[in-house]
Amino acid sequence: MKEMKERTTKWKNRIFREWSISRMMRLGFGIGLIVVGIIWKGQLMTFLGVIFLLQGILNLSCCCAGGCSLSGNEKQFYKDAIKPYKPRK
Repeated sequence: MKEMKERTTKWKNRIFREWSISRMMRLGFGIGLIVVGIIWKGQLMTFLGVIFLLQGILNLSCCCAGGCSLSGNEKQFYKDAIKPYKPRK
């Protein structure tokens, strides 16, 4: 029961928090593609709109492995191998 509650809380946080510009753009682009797909009767366009809409709502990215995820609470890959750029003064 406790595990189910933790999972539910995790999904609620994923949906309702960390709204960025790119997430809003994916949501808007998905809604736009769905509307245009329905008007033009384009099944592929409507399908792509649904994908973008789900990405915007659930804050998912195109990468399946989570390597380019937008949320900051996941482990970053290659963090120790890539050094941040510090310009000389």
